[in-house]
Amino acid sequence: MISALVLGFLGVLSSILGLQCTKVAENNPNVKAKLAAVGGCLFVLAGLCGMVTVSWYAFNITRDFFNPLFVGTK
Repeated sequence: MISALVLGFLGVLSSILGLQCTKVAENNPNVKAKLAAVGGCLFVLAGLCGMVTVSWYAFNITRDFFNPLFVGTK
C-alpha cells in the first residue's frame, strides 16, 4: 500500500508538470505530453498496487473466517 501511495504521489507530480498551463518545458510540447503520459502510467501502477493489497487482505480475512481451527473472533 505504501508503494501505491508513493506511485500515486509521483503520478500527481508528473501530471501537474505535464499540464498545458504550467511553465515547465513550455517551449517543448513533446516533453509535456510525455510527462502527462508518465503520470497516467504511474496512476495505473498505483491502482494495481492498491488492488493487490486490498485483494490480499480480503483473501486473508476470508481464509481465517472459514478456517475451523482459527482461535480468534469470527
